[in-house]
Formats: sequence, C-alpha cells, structure tokens
Amino acid sequence: MLSEVVGPNFRLPDLPRYDGTKDPRDHITTFGMVMNLYRQTDSINARLFVTTLTGKAQEWFTGLPNGTVGSYEQLLHRFAYHFASKQKSKRSAIHLFAIRQGREESLKDFMGRFNNETLEVQDLRIDMMTSILIHGLKKGPLASALARDPPGNVEQLTLLAHKYINEEEMNTIKDREWEGDRERSRNR
Repeated sequence: MLSEVVGPNFRLPDLPRYDGTKDPRDHITTFGMVMNLYRQTDSINARLFVTTLTGKAQEWFTGLPNGTVGSYEQLLHRFAYHFASKQKSKRSAIHLFAIRQGREESLKDFMGRFNNETLEVQDLRIDMMTSILIHGLKKGPLASALARDPPGNVEQLTLLAHKYINEEEMNTIKDREWEGDRERSRNR
C-alpha cells in the first residue's frame, strides 16, 4: 500500500496536521475533504495521510510493525481506534436545560450562547429544542411566540429569533433616544 509513488506533476496541498491531542475523526474528515479535491488513489492518500502526523501520532504510526496496515481504510480505522480517547463526546440535550437567559442579557447574546451549546448535542429534534428554549428564555415576546406557534424546523426558529432580536435592538435604541429627549427637556 505504501509503495505507490506520487506522480511528478502532483503538488502537495496544504494538509492539516494531527499530533494526537484532538478528535481523530475531525482530522480524518478534514483530510478527506482536502484530498477529495485531488482524486488520488487510496494508496497515495495513505502515503499523504501519514505525512500529516506529528508528535505522539507520528510515534504511533512509526511504531506499527511493517505490513500490519494493508489499506487506506484500515489505516484510518486503526488511527481512529488508537486515538479514540481524544474523541469529543456529544452532550445530552438535558444539559441545555441549565442554560438560562440572564436578567440583563440581550436576546441576541442569549441566542448566540444557546446556539453554540446546541451544536454540542447530537440529534436534537426541533420540538425538544423549542421546549428547552422556551424554558431558558426570560418572559417576553419570543417565548410567547414559540409557545403559541412552535416552528417546524431550525430555519423557522432562526428566522423567528432574528425577528425578535431585531425588535429588541430597535426598542433599546428607542429607549435610549427617549431617555435622551427626557433628559434634554429636564435641563431646559
């Protein structure tokens, strides 16, 4: 497998490096996406893959007995298995119930925080996401709108949230203008 030679016209792409400290699946995915553009054989992909390994990952590969990896797929499988302890574990949706909008936190900031946390949850259904979001939101128009007419998908939820974020930001600007007008009229 590692005997095939790269053609003379092949230009080595800028490949991601892996040192054994992060999720191996992320490295395999990123490497695969880059190499998919070059449409090389599995043997060439295997040869290039091992050049991305540094540190502990390189030590692992160079420690493999000769002839123990017969294919690119087998290399990736053994690589992922060896570094499996570094895999990011997906969180349960239950942890999202702890996310609450702060008393003075804007809807925009809260939704950003909430969305970042949902990325860590695997297979989060829209009905569950909506219920958790209602639970975490302060009393207000978005929570009411979600309870009244739950969205059917994440895109609808996002559009609805943006609508209320824009409304909140507009009201904040209006409140500042109103306070400024009141202050100016008092100083006259």
